[in-house]
Amino acid sequence: MSDRLHLDITLTLGDYALTAKGDIPLTGITALEGASGSGKTTLLRSIAGLEPSAKGMIRFGDVVWQGDGVFLPPQSRRIGFVFQDARLFKHMDVGQNLAYGHKRAGAAPEVLERVIAALDLSDMLTRRVGALSGGEKQRVAIGRALAMDPQLLLMDEPMTGLDRSRRNEILPYIARAVQASGCPAIYVSHERRETSMLAGQIMQIVDGQLQPPVVCETSLPYEVRQGALWIGGQQTRLPVSDGIAPSGLLRFNEATVVLSVENPGVSTAAVCLPAQLAEMAPDGAGMNRLVLQGEGWRIAVNKPQAKCEMAGLHVGQSLWVSITETCVMK
Repeated sequence: MSDRLHLDITLTLGDYALTAKGDIPLTGITALEGASGSGKTTLLRSIAGLEPSAKGMIRFGDVVWQGDGVFLPPQSRRIGFVFQDARLFKHMDVGQNLAYGHKRAGAAPEVLERVIAALDLSDMLTRRVGALSGGEKQRVAIGRALAMDPQLLLMDEPMTGLDRSRRNEILPYIARAVQASGCPAIYVSHERRETSMLAGQIMQIVDGQLQPPVVCETSLPYEVRQGALWIGGQQTRLPVSDGIAPSGLLRFNEATVVLSVENPGVSTAAVCLPAQLAEMAPDGAGMNRLVLQGEGWRIAVNKPQAKCEMAGLHVGQSLWVSITETCVMK
């Protein structure tokens, strides 16, 4: 079976036209970015079979969802959809909300158990929806979608309306739940902060055209040793929770990466690593792509060319990399 979601569709909505032609990897989280009104939600709805005006081909792996005289209805596509508002059943408690889609989909009992564990919902199962915070509601909404054992998860700006602290709280849950379920996800957001901490690849809609995926190089391999989280030979300041795996990937917000020539010493940074500037190249839009490498790791971040020139950065230079915001992927 192919491991791609193949799109070759066009939509015309009033004066706006959207063309989506390309392949979305069916692994991990793919972020979909674009300006407000660019068609991100419309594209998700088309993938889900909720936009009948979409013309062309949609193929999931080797299965045609749309095209060649075929149009599978939404329920036949086995998609989990998380909207901007949680859309939970208010007359049900958390456990009943989770069980609703799970039973209708005929999913195995272990699917629900895995979702509850990944999203840390076991202590909330008997709580009423009205007693939940905004962040808790979204965790339940994500859980309800994954409890159906979908083959694709679509998330349409699920953190809209939540403040920074609530978003920080939910990001690791999303990463953990997607990894635990093994379900590929498309995550819509206009916040690069969120996408760089969650997604393995990013696709953009620019001037009505879906752009090819770009791999996110914002993850570090971690290892838990001696009760602490390590990156290569460096112990980090990150706390190790009970549910964390002995090794995995730590994603980070590239906007919080600070480079310095001298060791900054004790700071508020979660990660502080010695590195070498291995590559530096302009992207044609006033930014430089910097490739940094250290002991057992290699990352890439984008920094304004003007700031790179002011700092006198050059290939081969020894630097210190400080990172404030991180998210444990698995």
